[in-house]
Amino acid sequence: MSVTAERLLEEIKTLPPQDLRELCHQVIELAGHLDYGDISDETLTQLATETFTLLDREEADAQPR
Repeated sequence: MSVTAERLLEEIKTLPPQDLRELCHQVIELAGHLDYGDISDETLTQLATETFTLLDREEADAQPR
């Protein structure tokens, strides 16, 4: 990440929650228009596995003990 992006990120962290939510929404909108190129089946499988692992971990942490 560039120094400029790092500085921007630090500034973003100081935003009030409502502004942060709106900014995130706008960034997601912008990111949707970027060309990421082709994603391989292997990459998609890896991302899905990581996602479900994290979800399983969160679910296990949420269980009463």
